[in-house]
Amino acid sequence: MAGVSSGKQIEYPFLERLIFGNRGIVLVLFALITLGFGYAASHLEINAGFRKQLPLDHEYMKTFQDYEVEFGGANRVFVALMDSSGNMFNKEFFTALEAVTEEVKLISEVDNARVRSIFTPNTRFVEIVEGGFAGGNVIPANFSTTVEGFEPTDEDFEQIRANIVKAGVVGRLVAKDYSGAMVQAELIPETAAEGGKLDYQDIGDRL
Repeated sequence: MAGVSSGKQIEYPFLERLIFGNRGIVLVLFALITLGFGYAASHLEINAGFRKQLPLDHEYMKTFQDYEVEFGGANRVFVALMDSSGNMFNKEFFTALEAVTEEVKLISEVDNARVRSIFTPNTRFVEIVEGGFAGGNVIPANFSTTVEGFEPTDEDFEQIRANIVKAGVVGRLVAKDYSGAMVQAELIPETAAEGGKLDYQDIGDRL
């Protein structure tokens, strides 16, 4: 006995006539759509860059983008000290700058080898002298504000000023008008306590 289907067949006579009655046009249309998608797919690029993970519309990120060319990566820290008198060549300012340089090094997430200020040994000058080249640290070895009883002279500051110019750090580590100086540092995510993620708020508080 033949089975009887209780389902009701739905018919779309108009749609069927439209499609099958215009098979050529429909095939051409699908071919054009396929070509269009193929052209669009050929221009797709895989981009897993760092920027794709950033909320670029956030106000903090907009500030970062404004100064990115001058200051570099997002894990770079800058501490600027400005002298209220407009002249950094005094004992109080150099005492503060040397102390800040050492304090920045004590932050566990900071790469000490990349800390830079005029007090760090990686900031050097080179000059041409009779017989070849000569160079050294911007801050002479006998200049240290941490030594008890040390009193820098005007000649000491003139020597440091000359070394700063020869080192080419004016406008980078030292203000162009000599009203202040800067300490630069790089943060290392691998040193973070949990999962290699830096706690920027905590680092900011310690700074």
